[in-house]
Amino acid sequence: MAAKYAGGSNEQATALHEERLDPVAAGDGYFGFDEPRAVVVHVVPDGVYDDGYALDLGASAVVPEADPSRPTQLPVLGARDPGQGTWTADGFGAAVATDADPDRCAGYAHLFSNGVVESVSALPFADPEGDDESPLLDGRALELDLTAAVRRYLRLLAYHQATAPVHVAISVFGTAGCRLDPGPDGPDAAPIREDLLAPFPVTLSNFDADVRSALADPLDAFWRSAGYPGSPFVDDGGWTLRSAYDGR
Repeated sequence: MAAKYAGGSNEQATALHEERLDPVAAGDGYFGFDEPRAVVVHVVPDGVYDDGYALDLGASAVVPEADPSRPTQLPVLGARDPGQGTWTADGFGAAVATDADPDRCAGYAHLFSNGVVESVSALPFADPEGDDESPLLDGRALELDLTAAVRRYLRLLAYHQATAPVHVAISVFGTAGCRLDPGPDGPDAAPIREDLLAPFPVTLSNFDADVRSALADPLDAFWRSAGYPGSPFVDDGGWTLRSAYDGR
């Protein structure tokens, strides 16, 4: 995870994301994650590419955001119940199980000792409803939960005095035939044709950045891939989910 890549830091973060995306999609993610579709996010502080850069995650430096007794401080995207906090060989993670099988991982968030956060979750996906055979990707969860989770990851990195700027790369795999669902008040969802949705990464200049605004373009790209002109949750320039987000 500390490998060097050619190009600028944003290109480096993209390369890191792509390098990790392949094994996750192949079922080699952390905590035994092997779901057929998931949202994959990497939050990469610039300092990752400095020689010898590392966060102090030793036992004497454990902070509430990385405490096994408080794993929700490292949130799993889309999870409503506390996860299981676990130390790994190269960092700390929190994982949640599927509803059907307590031994099967539905999503996790992992903080590497070099400051990279890897978030993987199948929770925004739902099984088909009624006679429809298409799995649903919850558009509200994709926007609301993703924004909230990335904001928490930034707080964690800021606490550890990670180096800004920070790069955020997002992909969703296993989407072919799925419908990006805007909810009961939105337009009908069309099936997605591509199996991998991977818009360009974004760079946040500091840890206090407006996350939803920073993610606006890649989020719109997800909606366009499903035939929408853009996010249905933006009206007259205002994000209609903001009230729910601000209250969390």
